[in-house]
Amino acid sequence: MATNDFARDLLDRLEEEGIEYLLVTVQKGKEEHHAEAYFNMHTVDGVDVIATTVDEVFKQLIEDGKDPDDDSDSPDVGEVWPDNPDKD
Repeated sequence: MATNDFARDLLDRLEEEGIEYLLVTVQKGKEEHHAEAYFNMHTVDGVDVIATTVDEVFKQLIEDGKDPDDDSDSPDVGEVWPDNPDKD
């Protein structure tokens, strides 16, 4: 799997700016998938806004008819990440 250097650079910048965040990265492999969650929430307002936003995202997915467990409409990883090191 690839490294999360880009995500870590983004996290460093968010920290420098004092921004509260929730970032989830997903790396899909041929046989194994990996996800990481990074967060920095230090106020009640930050937690409330992030929780509300996540709730709204999932409500929108359901309204759009997206089943979180159905990946049949997901693009082939080779199409979106042609230089994937996990690609055969």
